[in-house]
Amino acid sequence: MRSKFKGVFVALLFFLSLEAMIRLTDIYYFEQPEIFFVNLKRKYVESGKADADVIIIGDSRSMALAGYVKQSKDEYTVYNHSLPAMGPKYYRFFLEKYLKSGNRKPKMVLFAASPKLYATGYGSPLYDPTGKVVTSNESLSQFISRRWNEGMNQNLFRKGKDEAIINYSGTQNNFDQILWEFFGHRYLHQFSIQELWKQYDGVERIFIISKAIPLLYESYRFHGGIRNALSIQNWKVSKDYKTKSRFCETCSNVDAGLCLPSSSQKEDNLIIEDQITTHLGKYNISNRVKPEIVAFAKAKYKEEARTETFNSDPKSWDPVDFQVLEDLIQYTKNEGMEFGFVYMPWIDTKESAPEVRNRLNQLKAFFEKHPKQQIFFFPNLGYPIERFVDLIHYDCLGEAQVNQEFRKFVLPKVFDFLRNSEKSN
Repeated sequence: MRSKFKGVFVALLFFLSLEAMIRLTDIYYFEQPEIFFVNLKRKYVESGKADADVIIIGDSRSMALAGYVKQSKDEYTVYNHSLPAMGPKYYRFFLEKYLKSGNRKPKMVLFAASPKLYATGYGSPLYDPTGKVVTSNESLSQFISRRWNEGMNQNLFRKGKDEAIINYSGTQNNFDQILWEFFGHRYLHQFSIQELWKQYDGVERIFIISKAIPLLYESYRFHGGIRNALSIQNWKVSKDYKTKSRFCETCSNVDAGLCLPSSSQKEDNLIIEDQITTHLGKYNISNRVKPEIVAFAKAKYKEEARTETFNSDPKSWDPVDFQVLEDLIQYTKNEGMEFGFVYMPWIDTKESAPEVRNRLNQLKAFFEKHPKQQIFFFPNLGYPIERFVDLIHYDCLGEAQVNQEFRKFVLPKVFDFLRNSEKSN
């Protein structure tokens, strides 16, 4: 009996030692890049040291925008806090966290998200993201009642067979699970369980807290980093990794395939950190993709674009809902911050589609009703499809163009708006 307790004690001691070691080290430097930069940005926000005058919030496309260090007293410092595919609710939660962490309150918030995040409302709840069963969050009693009725209808609580849509990692065959597995970890790595508890209610709260509980154990939260740290190769960091980081800011080097992720996970993440630090939050994830894959994807999408037709029937268009914008404007107003929206350039042929033009007209009308807020446009609403690696993200040349125009055309308008707002106040 004593030997059994000894074995349990040794296992428990090992687990506690592992937890302590992980909490005292930066194990996330060995994590896969996406989890790494989510944690990197989280730690920066939680440090309370952020002091930019203007902060950008958005998604993976707006991540390509570089921040800006003011060159004169008439300008402002800009930092990009965009993160990929966080969902429409995320932005207000992030701003709350940003302010509560002790960072200096920004003078202005620039929202630069894609249409799915600003023009379609808050969407379906986290536990049914495709909206197959419910379109809004339920209270616990509503959920129990619905599940009871579903059980009765499915013959004594027998669950209906899930629709097999796609396999994910050989284990998932339910699309809702795929969506959560692909995007959900970003919520969990960005916010603490206490923050998540306050942000959600009803069944959504139960769902996300159940997903967050295992991450209370750092050994589970960073299990990928622990696994990678067991390989000596992932510890190797060349002394000139920052030189490689600068080398890969040239599109000819990216296109030649000279800027693929390092074989050392730590070095790869250090290069990402250098890019994010140097360019005040910017990181174009498309530059990591192999040139041959980019070329194949571009050819595929270009061929599809030649035969693409656009829906011209307004009755069948997706409804436009600017509730996310409305709530963000109200929140920034209550907190004494200015608010602006940056309309990011998309593929030119898609921008000319009737439904997209209609949504843009409604967006302009929305801001006409909010004259104290501002929408900012690039000189061109659309770029050639050759400037994208897929239907969303800029390639290296697209990134270069969007940043050149952002600095030359958009930021001066942002600064003028902010200066005029400060004078009027």
